Amino acid sequence: MLENLKIAFELMGFGMGGVFLVLFIIYLVAKLLLKLLPAK
Repeated sequence: MLENLKIAFELMGFGMGGVFLVLFIIYLVAKLLLKLLPAK
């Protein structure tokens, strides 16, 4: 039982980490595009 809970929290951590990593990458790409192609 405890081993399953540990595995579940580990998977949840990887999932949440992946979501925040993707959001951070999208943020960086948006910043880069605004720098390369500024609004007029």
